[in-house]
Amino acid sequence: MQRHLVLGALTALLLVGCADPEDEQPSEPPAYYAEVADVTAALDEANSAADAELHEALETARESEMGDLFARVTDEAAARHETALAEIEALEPPASAEDAHAALLETSREIVAQDRVAAGEMAGLDADALGARETPAAYLEAEAAADAACADLQQLAGQAGADVELCVGLYAP
Repeated sequence: MQRHLVLGALTALLLVGCADPEDEQPSEPPAYYAEVADVTAALDEANSAADAELHEALETARESEMGDLFARVTDEAAARHETALAEIEALEPPASAEDAHAALLETSREIVAQDRVAAGEMAGLDADALGARETPAAYLEAEAAADAACADLQQLAGQAGADVELCVGLYAP
């Protein structure tokens, strides 16, 4: 009798273990991806509002004040980006996204550092000097690295079944 019970239990376990994977309900994608999307969307919205304010300020600014205006706006953008990075850093990525999460933070911090350098360089410039200023290669490299890191995270989000847009605004390719 015991042997029949044991065989019956083993048979039941085998049947459960051989279940068709397509019959299983798909799991919900990790909330992490939606949370990152919320942060990047809020950053994009704040940056868009700041751009609108900048365009208004440009209408009345003197040419001699242009560098200071752009320096202030760039420094404020760096501060907004730092705040967003702190929010992203506080999120708990799924194990499969830990490296991409770290890469996004690292590359984004380099953009913040480059923005701080640019703000310092623009301060005091007049409109002509500001217009002649070229974007440094280090900034372009940092931007490309951050875009690639965001694209990697976006791909992982898609693989996890998360229907989100992570790479907006600053991170748009």
